Amino acid sequence: MYRRSLILRHSNLPSRCINIIRNYSNSQPSDNKYKDYDFIIEENRSPQDIVKNYLSPEQIEGHIESEGVLPPQEMSPFRNPDGTFIKGKNSAEARLDDRTLEGKIDHSITELPHRIAKTIQNNIIKLSIPARLRTRVAHIYQNLQKNQIQQAPSTPLDCNAHIAALFLQDYSHAKQVLSELQRRVGKDKFKPQRILDIGYGPATGIVALNEIMGNKWVPEEKEAYIVGRKNNEMKKRAKIILSRQLNENYSGKEVNLDENVVQKDQRPVQEEEDYVEEEEENSSEENDYVGHIDVKRLHIRTKLRDTLPVTKNYDLIIIHSSLLSKEFNFPKDVDDNIHMVLPLLAPGGHLVLIERGNSVGFETIARARQIMIRPESYPQELGKIPRPYIKGSKGKPQKMKKEDQFITQEDVEFEKELLAKLDYQEALEKARELGEDFEKELNEKFGAVSEEELKFENEDSEELEVFDVNTPREDMYDKVDYHLSVIAPCPHHRKCPLQLGDPKYYKIPDHRHRLNFCSFSKIVARPPYVIELKKGKKLAIRWDKSAEDGIGSISRNAVKRLAGSGRPGGRDTEVGSYSYLIVERSANDLETIKKIEDLRSYSDNVIDENDITNWPRIIATPNKLKRNVKLTVCSTEGNVETWQVPKSLGKQTYHDARKSQLGDSWALGRKTRTIKNQIPEAVKDKLDVLYKTSKKTFKKEQQRKRWKKKVGTSAEEFEDGFFATEVMASQLESSKKYKQQARQAQFEEDPSKFDGN
Repeated sequence: MYRRSLILRHSNLPSRCINIIRNYSNSQPSDNKYKDYDFIIEENRSPQDIVKNYLSPEQIEGHIESEGVLPPQEMSPFRNPDGTFIKGKNSAEARLDDRTLEGKIDHSITELPHRIAKTIQNNIIKLSIPARLRTRVAHIYQNLQKNQIQQAPSTPLDCNAHIAALFLQDYSHAKQVLSELQRRVGKDKFKPQRILDIGYGPATGIVALNEIMGNKWVPEEKEAYIVGRKNNEMKKRAKIILSRQLNENYSGKEVNLDENVVQKDQRPVQEEEDYVEEEEENSSEENDYVGHIDVKRLHIRTKLRDTLPVTKNYDLIIIHSSLLSKEFNFPKDVDDNIHMVLPLLAPGGHLVLIERGNSVGFETIARARQIMIRPESYPQELGKIPRPYIKGSKGKPQKMKKEDQFITQEDVEFEKELLAKLDYQEALEKARELGEDFEKELNEKFGAVSEEELKFENEDSEELEVFDVNTPREDMYDKVDYHLSVIAPCPHHRKCPLQLGDPKYYKIPDHRHRLNFCSFSKIVARPPYVIELKKGKKLAIRWDKSAEDGIGSISRNAVKRLAGSGRPGGRDTEVGSYSYLIVERSANDLETIKKIEDLRSYSDNVIDENDITNWPRIIATPNKLKRNVKLTVCSTEGNVETWQVPKSLGKQTYHDARKSQLGDSWALGRKTRTIKNQIPEAVKDKLDVLYKTSKKTFKKEQQRKRWKKKVGTSAEEFEDGFFATEVMASQLESSKKYKQQARQAQFEEDPSKFDGN
């Protein structure tokens, strides 16, 4: 009988014991002498040698045939012979159904490129005093928590704080949405040549798009409109960030796309990559440079605009958190901005809207969706037939209603006007026929009229569309050449089931109706500058929503515990929420327009289940129970439904349901469903009353707090104290003691004029 021996471990036995054992191990062990110590005999045999000595190849093959065990290289049905996955990026994705894998979004952790993070840290954030920067960042978070809307920064300190506070999450959201657009269109087909980015930040959409498309992507035109009249400081920082991307390198002249021809002061893309890599390796001191950068010497491909263009067309338009400027301007701001942007979208182009994942951001997206596809005009239509956008179309619909439709007095008057125009056209044709003989007499006397003389004024203009004489009248007047359809995240073109119509309803406290909105989350890794920023009392502690400053009261012991302990309980990732919408404009050729009209006229409301854009979207975290999974989805019928996916539905379906996450599209069906009722108009009327009542109560409480603070004998103390902090600061800076200490400190700049940058 074979006894397995253990290999000696030098780290566990003293050297003297090892030497004694080795001396005795040279001799052959006997049953009398070493029968109790054979487990420490030193061996060099491998497990393969042991198996070969006791099992023959015939025995191994017989065991495989009897037990049904396959060789190791053939055991996994999810891998290729070389060990790679048949589908997916990891073992979890390899076990999913093909449709489930196609409907999943990217749930990986987004990372900001190191070169961009280093530039932000060394050349933007470190130029501000840390205490002032953290104070301004905390103010941005407070304002965002209160108003839920981003504001346009103007001063250098505001721009630095905006980038430090919001750029990381905005970048991750833009990259996530643009990656989904690329996956839906197709990686080979998604090659936009004219791009426009609109937002308050440093061209965040262009930065994310550059990372997605790669270093060799050179489109025809890239433009970024930074919203705000005082946007010069943000444009400088956008130029600094964009200059760190290889596909933004520009020498000052037009780029020659021919790889064989290289103009002066230009390099091909591959040589540019090698050059940049060598520079990064050989000049570490230059990469660690901390200070201002002369942006006039930087040349990038992206054109930074001060105003929104009017006459251009773009294949891709990205609007990031800038549709609504003030909440009290809802929905006017959203409507006006959408009507300004849609004429710039070229046929076949895509419009991407991204907002913060709060109630205001969701209602902004829902309002923009309503303006573009008008779901109330097609209440019974299923599927995603492109909807006409009448305001952006050259041709306007002038069709009379059918006989079996309800007709109002306005319809009758409109039809009379339309029939009068048709009668007038027929009368002109008859008069033209009668006047042919008269035309011959005029030609004999004065000569024939040339083609140039017959042309109308501005007839050759590109803005006018010329039709052939034999073109039917309905083809000239009734064609709408601007159609829009939603790609993501909505699986339908009906009214949004979660849309309330106004963000004010979400601010009503203590009402029995739970108001949900559609938003998604994304995890992003914190770069060093964010980890360093969120230290200290203002940004490291837990956010207190009930406090005015977001910090609240902290005990001395809590502050002492924070001191010197780094980031207790801190993580190197953070989660941001966002709401988004991806819209596609259809082509405007006659064949496509006719196809859309035929689909709408002869549609039988049958949904194409093979189209990924029609798959239900998971809008809440799946509830995983024992032998069952509950999915809250936005269905193709335009309802919020709870789907039951039990284990009895199938092994693969149940497995995929347990692996599903928020934001995925679900294509494997369900066993039962529960439709959630939408809030009726009567309840909205009650919510209006509650909102007005709560608003009055809030104003009274604020006034009562203000009265309690006003205690004193001077009449000046009872004036408006909005600028009290600025007044106190100016008095301190104008005092003799302050000026004397400033002269002794020998500051390079005047402290009274220094704003932190």
